[in-house]
Amino acid sequence: MEVTVQNNSAFHYFKLMLDFVIKNAEVGIFCLVSFAISALLIPIIIKVCEKHKLYDTTGGRKIHSGNIPRLGGLAFVLAYCATALAYALIFHDWLSSTIPFVLSGFIIFAFGFLDDIFNLRAILKLLVQVVAALIVVCSGFWFRNIGVIQLPMVVGMTVTLLWIIGIINAFNLIDGMDGLCGGISVLIFLALAVIYSISQERAAAMSLILASAVFGFLVYNKPKAKIFMGDGGSQFLGFMIATLPLYRTTENFEYNKLFIMITLCSIPILDCIAAIWRRTREHRSIMSADRAHLHHKLLYLGLTVEQALFFVLLLQFCLGIICCLAMYLRSFNAVVLLFTAFTFISIIFGMIHFFYRTRMAEKHDTDHEEPAK
Repeated sequence: MEVTVQNNSAFHYFKLMLDFVIKNAEVGIFCLVSFAISALLIPIIIKVCEKHKLYDTTGGRKIHSGNIPRLGGLAFVLAYCATALAYALIFHDWLSSTIPFVLSGFIIFAFGFLDDIFNLRAILKLLVQVVAALIVVCSGFWFRNIGVIQLPMVVGMTVTLLWIIGIINAFNLIDGMDGLCGGISVLIFLALAVIYSISQERAAAMSLILASAVFGFLVYNKPKAKIFMGDGGSQFLGFMIATLPLYRTTENFEYNKLFIMITLCSIPILDCIAAIWRRTREHRSIMSADRAHLHHKLLYLGLTVEQALFFVLLLQFCLGIICCLAMYLRSFNAVVLLFTAFTFISIIFGMIHFFYRTRMAEKHDTDHEEPAK
């Protein structure tokens, strides 16, 4: 019987989520409202950005040219915060557990928004991230175990703080190509909605509402993008992805929660680790920009923006499938599956890096060939 469920779950990736929405019709309504608010705000934000010349910078790790508005994150942040609070207030007594996430997320966005305009110092941004993470942790949300290991409160809170700050910055770094950060985020929120639909109604609803808000933004952010989310938007998404799993749910998810989230976020995590290693090796600041992220390498290897986006999102979709399947496995078997998936993604990263370096070396040799006599 267990094997049958495991096999069927692969073909019914969205069935649990669909059943959840059918049983909770108000969730579907609020998702539509969230999408509509986000999509309707974008044209207004574009006009404001054009009027005040609030465009994204070019150069560095950026691959675009021309003047592209950069404050699109404001649309999905406002859409999510308004819709999530209204849903919690009208249908469920969830304000006590919803406010810490909405408040902290808005703080992250607000300072990211200011950074998009005034280019704040890195230490100030880090301090704000710590404060926002502390609000969630001090509200009672933190990792209480890693597998069978029960974490003392101080250790669990520390691990959670590091996790939140790390994921915020990983998603900030991955936001360098049309539709990439938003697309990865939507797929992660949908996977979380599937996982949570089994036992945690509030978290499933919050995941779907947030996915809908970001999808409204993606209508304008798909290649060729008319607007970018900015650092405020990417940091907000990283924060929400890091904190939504802190709701408590089934025993299987609690046992594998950190493993599932590391696997689900493995693309931004590995890209961030590679960036830190690359900049440390080259004796540069880890905050410095470069053009050697995953999407840069795919473009350098000859893929178009659309092809590179499809490739990365396909990998992310597969990771979502695997993490949902892990919910149906016994604890240790799930760890093996998740470790295998993470290893596979790591190998793909390594292969892309190898082909990238090989092509760079070939181009370097070609550029330095002596003219024929």
